Amino acid sequence: VLDQGGMLGPLRSRLQTYLTPLMQPLRQFGDRVGGIGQSLSEVQQLRDRVATLEQENGRLKAENIQIQEMHQRLDQLETQLRIEKERKWQLLGADVSARSPDGGRRLLMLNAGEEKGIRPGMAVLGQEGSSPPALIGVVDSVGPRSASVLLITDYSSAVSAKIYHNNVASTGVVQGQWQVGSRLKLEAVDRSLPLTTGDIVFTAGLTAQFDTELPRAAILKDIPIGTVEQIEIDGHNQSADVRPYVDPDRVTYAWVLLNQND
Repeated sequence: VLDQGGMLGPLRSRLQTYLTPLMQPLRQFGDRVGGIGQSLSEVQQLRDRVATLEQENGRLKAENIQIQEMHQRLDQLETQLRIEKERKWQLLGADVSARSPDGGRRLLMLNAGEEKGIRPGMAVLGQEGSSPPALIGVVDSVGPRSASVLLITDYSSAVSAKIYHNNVASTGVVQGQWQVGSRLKLEAVDRSLPLTTGDIVFTAGLTAQFDTELPRAAILKDIPIGTVEQIEIDGHNQSADVRPYVDPDRVTYAWVLLNQND
């Protein structure tokens, strides 16, 4: 105010000389305070940017999962169409939604039921890697939108079987033996018909003749089951351990064979 009124006169230059050194630190402090404010603003902008990128990353991950699921479904449908073309089977694909919680019975639950045409006694198939589509169980009970499947490895499972050896077919019964590493037991095979390791075991289509509590239709013949391993001979009969083509305990997607008659 004094300076504007012209009252400082010659003192003005002296005051500037004394005040200039004091103003420099104040300017530097002001610049620092302004820099802090700008830094805080930049930090908030970075945080907002990170949050946006995280949301975008989450969206891309969800889309990637959907794409993978679509590819998986496409592979399953292509496999089903190939099987139906090769074997003239009518199949219904379904996801495995649950498994038996207890160790007494080997069961799995499919997320399809009566509304899709599934009935008790129908054969259920699975596939692993390069293995052929093979029998993994038989529909035990059915609800409107779910079906319980008794696995062939269950101790109560009994499926009529046919074994081809050097163009000669012999019949027997495949029993479940899940206690022994999810293996099967081939029994009641005539000793006069030789068996060798590696012989292929198929369904014989005679399961409906068994007197069991499980309602069974005649499972189609010539559905692959597994291969013969160790062979045992007892009197006039012989038996063998069978390694299933597909381990039912590892199946996450299965096909129900809808056409039960040749």
